[in-house]
Amino acid sequence: MTTDNKALAVRGENVLVSVKDLEEHFAIAVRQRELLEQYIKDRLKPERHFYQIGDSKPSLTKDGAELICLPHGYKPVYEFLFGPHDGEGDAPYQLTMKCRLMKGDLFAGEGIGSASSYITKKTGERVPRQTDPGLRYNATLKMAQKSAYISATLNATAASEF
Repeated sequence: MTTDNKALAVRGENVLVSVKDLEEHFAIAVRQRELLEQYIKDRLKPERHFYQIGDSKPSLTKDGAELICLPHGYKPVYEFLFGPHDGEGDAPYQLTMKCRLMKGDLFAGEGIGSASSYITKKTGERVPRQTDPGLRYNATLKMAQKSAYISATLNATAASEF
């Protein structure tokens, strides 16, 4: 690196970026954050798009993630990572999915989510997510996808602070 501002560059992923380019990128990022913050304040509604338990940090719902992805034009692509490929029997299992958010052919971000075929009630009792094994598998798969989608949305948009 040199100290001449025109020549000053940072190496990242085999690409040189000038200070001028970095300044432009930061200005764009600041404006994107302002737009996202205002959009979230104006559009996301408690108990529908996010929920909060006690004094905990608010948690995003799938509806909220869809609303955040909408102006970005992000579409989810799911990949099955782990778990059985059918839901026969009553033995508990875990399914893990990856969600990649794409804008056309461009990668925007990804997240991983998982779900159990059994849920734990407040009493500590573990019960099947659904009584029918086929419906249980489908519900568990959808819950894992939902978790991965929310994770990918937060990763792609850096909306966690809101």
